[in-house]
Amino acid sequence: MRSLINIILSTLFLSGLHNSFIYAQKEVCSFIVLTDLHVSPGAKSDADLNKIVDEINSLGPDFIIVTGDLSNSGSDAELLAVKNALARLLKPCYVLPGNHDTNWSESAGLMVNKLWDSDRFDFNHGSFRLIGFSTGPFMKMGDGHVKGEDIAWLKRRLSSNEGRIPVAFSHYPLNEGLDNWHEVTTVLRQAGCKLAFCGHGHTLRLYNFDRIPGIMCRSVILGKSEIPGYNIVELRNDSLLAYNKPLGADPGKPAIQLNYEAPDAISGLAVSPLPDYSINKRYSGYKVTATFTDSCSIFTGPCPAGNLVVYGNSAGMLKAVDMNSGAVAWQQQLESPLYSTPVYSQGVVMTGTVNGYINAFNSRTGNIIWSVWTGRPVLAEGITDDGFFYTGGGDKDFYKIDFRTGRVAWKFSGAEGLIQGKPALSESSVFFGAWDTHFYCLDRKTGTLKWKWDNGKPQVLYSPGNIYPVSSGKRVFIVAPDRFLTALDESDGKQIWRTGRHAVRESMGMSPDGSLVYAKLMNDTIIAVSTVKDIPVTEWKVDAGFGYEHAPCPVTASDREILAGTRDGVIIAVDPVKHDVIWKYKAGNSSVNRIVLGDNGMIWCSLVEGKIVGIKTAFQ
Repeated sequence: MRSLINIILSTLFLSGLHNSFIYAQKEVCSFIVLTDLHVSPGAKSDADLNKIVDEINSLGPDFIIVTGDLSNSGSDAELLAVKNALARLLKPCYVLPGNHDTNWSESAGLMVNKLWDSDRFDFNHGSFRLIGFSTGPFMKMGDGHVKGEDIAWLKRRLSSNEGRIPVAFSHYPLNEGLDNWHEVTTVLRQAGCKLAFCGHGHTLRLYNFDRIPGIMCRSVILGKSEIPGYNIVELRNDSLLAYNKPLGADPGKPAIQLNYEAPDAISGLAVSPLPDYSINKRYSGYKVTATFTDSCSIFTGPCPAGNLVVYGNSAGMLKAVDMNSGAVAWQQQLESPLYSTPVYSQGVVMTGTVNGYINAFNSRTGNIIWSVWTGRPVLAEGITDDGFFYTGGGDKDFYKIDFRTGRVAWKFSGAEGLIQGKPALSESSVFFGAWDTHFYCLDRKTGTLKWKWDNGKPQVLYSPGNIYPVSSGKRVFIVAPDRFLTALDESDGKQIWRTGRHAVRESMGMSPDGSLVYAKLMNDTIIAVSTVKDIPVTEWKVDAGFGYEHAPCPVTASDREILAGTRDGVIIAVDPVKHDVIWKYKAGNSSVNRIVLGDNGMIWCSLVEGKIVGIKTAFQ
């Protein structure tokens, strides 16, 4: 096989100018890496990708690998545009999703699997074993994460390499931006992995991924340049050449030239530090009384139901675990990952599924009681009151359901984007947000639209999509990715006040008496804002020392403790009277999904890495 670089140079009428860096050693593998495409149909990004496909077809690489961020906002139309372009490639193409495809996915990740059959790959080429896997984050802001079942898959697949050299591919780098990076690199190193490719950082760069040489690849659009491009990689028996290839131009000399068998090849590059649990020795006042670990990841919050805790995992299993013994009391296979936090009331557990159902189960036996078909992925957490269950039903639809019978009391179909968060109720109204830039208020009895509000910004990713609004005193309060805290009049949706003074995101709650809104900021701080004043008044703030933060875990409050969860598994308790930190506990190293106060005085939380934790404190 001719060197891919020689083919390129010949194509560009430049052959013979770069013989000095073409190794004499036999070439084993030449391929293209595309990453961070951020395609929108009909936009320049769409046209650029099609031009790149044409050029790649003229070069004839062995194969093409795409390492994520195919789309800009995870919409089906964007992913389909990428599929149409990549389908014209003449050589095999292997595709992974990135955070823009899994965080804001319109289909909750189903479209990637539909278009490319899977969100991971594994194939052999010559002396190499090439294996790729998804790194999330999945349907909410947070650090990257490799699902528990994907780590198990990696172990199984790499248990026998038949003498081949494993080469790994992912979207996120295998460093501290991936909450369980050390688990992944351990599996890869034990299998003899020599190289790990990634995207996400948009720049062609060499890393040390826990003693595995890491190659971050350039994005299709690089910096402020208008010229798109991609990455050319040549793997040989012990060496790598990686090129930055602008569309229609000479790739020049290799940006990275590496002997990956040399023990000191990346020794001068920093390795990410392992997670630090020393914080658990610095605080008292709490006791961890229960820890349950699932073999899969968990994206739902925990739901206390009598003496059980119910949750859903990333393999689509709804499980009820005995609070005392940790034994699984019952489980139901519901297909596809579960994101909808279960809700319990009067012996009934309710939850939504990615395959389009709202289901109710007997909390004691796990037997299904009723099922409502929505036709779209259901990710929202519902709320119960007066015998009814209020919840988002995918995109467009919001439901009020009699939770004893499953009868739909009414359905509102006026939304235009995924309804993902939790609604709030007042005596006469239902409030919820959607990934369509709007926040909605419905009549609680009839389901008719009273009003809808938007923040004036057309960007969908600034929508109040994955939020937990709170209502108090004829006012409703929201935070959203636009980093503003907003108070609206319940009667007409008019803005009472709106402030960007604090770096809020999607994490907030309310005091039990409704007088204060609590918000976890994006850097270290928890604030309390008055709900009764006509201007935004910050009553107090606490430096909780959690660093940079973007996990959307809601703030949970009792009269004695305000509880917040972080992206790296820390649960923080703040005193609402003294305004200081009472205790902290690092339960793991992944995002805390949800913190819930149980009827028996326990604090329950779930972590993305697959943990359910029960905590008892002096105040419970």
